[in-house]
Amino acid sequence: MNKVKTVMTVDDEPELLILIARILEANGYRAIKAENGQKCLEKLKEEVPDVILLDVLMPGLATKEILSAIEKDSRLSDVKIILLSAVHPSDAEEKGLLAGKQVVDFIEKSFTARRLIDTIERVID
Repeated sequence: MNKVKTVMTVDDEPELLILIARILEANGYRAIKAENGQKCLEKLKEEVPDVILLDVLMPGLATKEILSAIEKDSRLSDVKIILLSAVHPSDAEEKGLLAGKQVVDFIEKSFTARRLIDTIERVID
């Protein structure tokens, strides 16, 4: 029997967190929500998701710091990270975010539910 895959969404927009969680759950995924980078790292101490959807622009911890903390934790070495952002991928690339070892894709906001699920399915398989 296949284990239900878990996806953590890290975003400072509460409505988007709820929307993504609903989309994930409707497609058979278990959803974890984190409102910022600090909450993300706290929740990662308790459980290891299969995929993290990580917003690029949030107050508090910089995305680079979050990525660095995840990379340093050996328990999280298999976690795939998909960046979410309203910024263009080239802006994220300039900041060195796409160079993260575990960063596997980038989804520009606003996106469709289909694009989100297709991307998650591709990186999990």
